[in-house]
Amino acid sequence: MTGRLWRTLVVLHRYLGVAVGLLMAMWFVSGIVMMYVPFPRLTEGERLQIQPPMSWAACCRFGERMADDQPVLRAQVESHLGVPALRLRRAGQPDALLDLSQGAPMPIDAETARHVARDAAPRIIGRDAAILAHEQVTADQWTVGRYVRDRPLHRFDFDDPARTSLYVSGTTGQIVVWTTKTQRFWNWLGTIPHWLYFTALRSDVVLWSQVVIWTSILGAFLTVVGIGLGITQFRRGAGGRLSPYRGLFYWHHLAGLVFGLVTLTWVVSGLFSMNPWGFLESRGAGEAARIRGAPPAWSEIKSSLDALRSHPGLANAVSLTTAPLGGRLYWLVTRQDGTVARLDAAGAVSPPTAADLADAAQRLAGSQGIAAQGLMTAEDAYYFSRRETFVLPVYRVIANDDERTRFYLDPASGALLARADANGRWQRWLFGGLHRLDFTAWLRARPLWDIVVLVLMLGGVGVTVTGCWLAVRRIRADVGRLFRPRGTLTKGGATVASTAPPGYSGQG
Repeated sequence: MTGRLWRTLVVLHRYLGVAVGLLMAMWFVSGIVMMYVPFPRLTEGERLQIQPPMSWAACCRFGERMADDQPVLRAQVESHLGVPALRLRRAGQPDALLDLSQGAPMPIDAETARHVARDAAPRIIGRDAAILAHEQVTADQWTVGRYVRDRPLHRFDFDDPARTSLYVSGTTGQIVVWTTKTQRFWNWLGTIPHWLYFTALRSDVVLWSQVVIWTSILGAFLTVVGIGLGITQFRRGAGGRLSPYRGLFYWHHLAGLVFGLVTLTWVVSGLFSMNPWGFLESRGAGEAARIRGAPPAWSEIKSSLDALRSHPGLANAVSLTTAPLGGRLYWLVTRQDGTVARLDAAGAVSPPTAADLADAAQRLAGSQGIAAQGLMTAEDAYYFSRRETFVLPVYRVIANDDERTRFYLDPASGALLARADANGRWQRWLFGGLHRLDFTAWLRARPLWDIVVLVLMLGGVGVTVTGCWLAVRRIRADVGRLFRPRGTLTKGGATVASTAPPGYSGQG
């Protein structure tokens, strides 16, 4: 029984080592690339850096196409092709763009999108460039699974040395992302194979999720079997040797013993990132809306913009965005120098007070009450600088519920930046900690983090590549054995009787 089990595990490890081992080797190599070249994306801060200042002289005409009592989830005023424009988000409707100089909707057709791309190109590329090609896309390799509210997208390819491609939203006319030839090249070696983010597969979210989950499970099984076999063979060492193997098998055995646990940790933590079958999914919903309160009505937006358009504090603004808090209308104004201020409906600078933040905390906690709250001036274990929306100081609220849910609010606007319930905290350690090795601030510091992760990654590459290569060699030998007399094997060109003891693979 023991011999049969041993042989079964050896064969499983060998044959899985070809297909799954090659996939795992690709995960390690692509992971190294991802350390330095992320998937193309555009943060709101980066987008505003290329946004020209607004001209308020022609503002503000609204037209009569909306009922005054219609709730507005989000309103944003920016310059669009030289005129002030209002982007509106309403429940159950696509985003809309309104020309505030004419009070008329601004549809984004191919020609309008072309003008947007040409206007933005010098600020993005750093020089004038001609458009080589245009295509309207629902989703392609760089937008699949993203920008749902912005579809269809207009992609423009430019003739600059970086071969920049700009994507313009077909609903709001904004630049939503851009890519360069260098980014695209390295992402084909990094993020795309690492996440299995191929357009045809990623377009089917359910299928893509299941493929990632089950390949991760197979990778974990292969690694567990390999560690078990490696430990067993390690115990069989004789004559002072750490392994009974020779040549490349010897180094694969030792590398597997040293880096096998790290390999298993990365594969399993990658599995956890998918929250398979609801495992570690956050149970939160609607907290951001509770902080904001009832959305402002269209009549409030119009009245406030009428009051703001001649305000001197908006002279060099590039963006004005609603930021309601507790059912009251506020605006966030972003200026050319990157500074952000909160204004009330009349245009006065109005940062949130301690009472405002405490009131928001109470709405978050509800009847459960608050265990702790206050301004936090340093990172903690669940809120640190690798987050996209990271600001310090931050207002932290710990609810008095069973999960001690943590909320992090922006003290400059009252907006919810992050939350961490029990599942969120587990996910932080089981995925973030184990997969990214960001356990502590000193470990996250670069270049120490680069050195540690690169050494472990290269160890994983060594284990998986040698294992895959050796598995191919053994399978070729197994296939060749099918065409030789039973009970013999080839050695040095001669046919000899097999003397290997039962259960001993000789080469893994």
